[in-house]
Amino acid sequence: MHKQIAKNTSVMGAGTLLSRIFGFIRDILMASFFGTSAGLEAFIVAFKIPNLFRSVFAEGFSDSVATPLLSSYRKEKDKMLSIGQDLICVLTFLLLFFTLAGILTSRYLVAAVAPGFIADSYRFGLAVSFTRLTFFYLFLIGLASNLNALLYAYKKFFIPAFSPVFLNLSFIAGILIFANILGEGVLVYSALAGGVLQLLFSFFALRKRNFRLKFNLKESLANQQIIKMFKLFVGRLFSSIIYELSVIVDTIFSSLSFIVGQGALASIYYANRLIQFPFAVVILSLSRVVMVDLSVYAKEGKIGEFKKLLIFSFQNIIFFILPVSVVFLFISTPIIEIVFARGQFSLDALNLTSSALFFYSFGLFFFCGIKLMVNSFYALSDTKTPAKTAGLALLANILLSGILIFPLRIGGVALGSSLAAAFNFFLLYFFLRKKVGAVGFSKLRSYFLRVFLLSLVWGGVANRLWLLEASPYLKILVIGTAGLVLLGLGGYLLGIRQVRLFWLWILKKK
Repeated sequence: MHKQIAKNTSVMGAGTLLSRIFGFIRDILMASFFGTSAGLEAFIVAFKIPNLFRSVFAEGFSDSVATPLLSSYRKEKDKMLSIGQDLICVLTFLLLFFTLAGILTSRYLVAAVAPGFIADSYRFGLAVSFTRLTFFYLFLIGLASNLNALLYAYKKFFIPAFSPVFLNLSFIAGILIFANILGEGVLVYSALAGGVLQLLFSFFALRKRNFRLKFNLKESLANQQIIKMFKLFVGRLFSSIIYELSVIVDTIFSSLSFIVGQGALASIYYANRLIQFPFAVVILSLSRVVMVDLSVYAKEGKIGEFKKLLIFSFQNIIFFILPVSVVFLFISTPIIEIVFARGQFSLDALNLTSSALFFYSFGLFFFCGIKLMVNSFYALSDTKTPAKTAGLALLANILLSGILIFPLRIGGVALGSSLAAAFNFFLLYFFLRKKVGAVGFSKLRSYFLRVFLLSLVWGGVANRLWLLEASPYLKILVIGTAGLVLLGLGGYLLGIRQVRLFWLWILKKK
């Protein structure tokens, strides 16, 4: 079972990795062409607002209720397909309504999300114009994500894994070809082009499985499984709203340039992009694969298997995320310098972004752990508990960011989010134990310490290697190679499971 999960996770991870690599190229081009300009900050806000609703109607809905419920009918393919068709019908009308509502209320949404823009009529007006266009992306990605939920239920991961690549390719092509003509506006049109491509690829992948569009809303709403999904989603809705309010907290605080510095909003965006890279490649890929089996185990009452799969998943988070977190802490400024510091990206932008990355790194493990824990609750058809813990974490985030912003500026906003994530993680762990009994996390202590030790060694080595007189690209290559050697040899000697399995696989290949 674990081999199949590892194989499917590898497919998801490969697609996500490729998407994130192109995403980095996109961000490098954005930093080079637009730096931390007012136009770029207007786009960041404009793209963020539909994405707030995206976490509700797109991945939020598909991950929390659509994928688990559809997966539970995996042995009844015809019924699963029928439910999926009814779901897309209902969501088509629902997304159209929210898209139009978003366009009509764009001015008020921008004022709420980025109050620091109100005093700057140029930035505010541009953000409103961009937001009206980017709301069409919500409609496109909302349908694409829920089509992917049906593909996940079929255990078909290739298209969902690789379709996001088209979004980043659209940005790259748009910036390179049209940036000098359209300015920052090219980012909006690139997003829409990418959304169209994602939707088409997911749709045609399902057409091969006899999926058909239907527009009988009354009939679709009569499907009891659709009603069940939306009842379950009530709890997830509050959780999504609370999560997005946490994102808005970062945006609000980082828009207060008189405290955090000019360009801080763009800087926290760039830092987040780096944090999201390992998060997406590892945890998004892993959580979407294991969600299918967790849902089946929960429905069949196999709680022992449920816990084993959860422990296996956390081992992977520890092994892949902990080293990255520590290296981000040791060489945050060099990483920002080599990735973004070119063109219009100034020294002030470098300092602000590296500060945000440093303090976000403390929370990276917890951001990943929360995603897996929350999906575990969803597999158990419990959407209320994650909403409650997220609400408490939101209050903690507001309080901590409000306090830490003064001594640490933009770093305080990032640290507030990291500490709130740790608080949320331990709350979720406490409630999961109450729900299913002892999970067995105590078995991970020795494993965690061994990986943490190797991570510290790699971080220290990375810090020293960066002081060498050499090309920054060569130094990053050497640091990466050193990390692979340390984790490969040290992990084998310390008995780390993932490393030993890898070596056994290599030896068998030979």
